[in-house]
Amino acid sequence: MTIATRFAEPWRIDSLAREAGMSRSAFAAAFRELVGESPARYLAARRMQEAVRLLTETSLPQSALPARIGYRSAEGFHVAFRKCYGVTPGEYRAGGAGAT
Repeated sequence: MTIATRFAEPWRIDSLAREAGMSRSAFAAAFRELVGESPARYLAARRMQEAVRLLTETSLPQSALPARIGYRSAEGFHVAFRKCYGVTPGEYRAGGAGAT
């Protein structure tokens, strides 16, 4: 699947639909039927999954993570990560409270 492996690209529903050779509405409906969630929600979860992998398996500086996983800003990444995991990326890496 394209967004599973190319999650850092600036995907939008129209570009995903074009990759699949479908209309936007047909793609969104088919994706939700097959995956069980919207393309946007899946993409956000996939990006967070990769962020956790990078935080736990590499020594990359946190400042390098947003661009690596498809976020345009460090602030956007920080907010999304905290919303998803309840801690900041730094706290997660350090094994802080709430990190899983």
